[in-house]
Amino acid sequence: MVSCAHATPWRVEHNSPLNDRRGASRESVERDVPCGEHPGLEPGPACQSGGVVTTPGLGRGVLVVENDPMTRGLLADLLEKVGFDVCTAASASDARRVCNVADPDGVVLDVDLGPGPTGFDVADALLAARPHLAVVFLTNLPDARFAGRDPASLPTGVAYLRKERLAEPGALVEALDATLRGVTDERYRHDRDPGRPLAGLSRTQISVLRLVALGMTNQQIAEARGTTVRAVHSVITRALAAIGVEQAEEGSARVVAARSFMLASGIPLTENA
Repeated sequence: MVSCAHATPWRVEHNSPLNDRRGASRESVERDVPCGEHPGLEPGPACQSGGVVTTPGLGRGVLVVENDPMTRGLLADLLEKVGFDVCTAASASDARRVCNVADPDGVVLDVDLGPGPTGFDVADALLAARPHLAVVFLTNLPDARFAGRDPASLPTGVAYLRKERLAEPGALVEALDATLRGVTDERYRHDRDPGRPLAGLSRTQISVLRLVALGMTNQQIAEARGTTVRAVHSVITRALAAIGVEQAEEGSARVVAARSFMLASGIPLTENA
């Protein structure tokens, strides 16, 4: 599903004739809003002497890539309220298509988009064609390792926000605005927070726990990684020890390993969660 909206009450499909208005809505203009009345933002340094703040999104286009319909709608509504021209996409293929049509200034995207390419893959593809595109990853994953990606390989200048850390809606708007302006700030890199879940595990340990959570046996993991069953068992044992889990039988150890990974990744443990 792909849709676009323009700081107005309506939202239209990306190929609608109404998108002819996009050029006018994306002009570089500013609108002032009294402090305290700005949706999602608290009065602060942005307040001018006249007691107003500039709407952060007006004149800027942003693409929201999120496969969960409810979350996608909430993010779009939040960003529209602060003036962004918002387009949405539910998958990697939709994201590439709408980006070609809407030519946004920035993109807010989840990392886990279901089967197929991840949000990291989408960002790589979009940045290859648009190097100046501002990228904000918004995800449940503590860091890139949980999606099988080397954290050091992430594009420079991106923001990485964990959904559970966004207690205030204004935090996303602030991070997006900073990224659009090319401001690099560790406050917007939750993947580098030493207190994040399972932060002390190695890339190998995270990788193996991920495969356990996917339901693979030790034999299957060993074949996939080109190693031995004994080595896989050793990795799982060391990973559990690192997160403070005492020795357990093979079966229960795998359950604990899978549960730990799922909890850290924000994956529900029950179908109704």
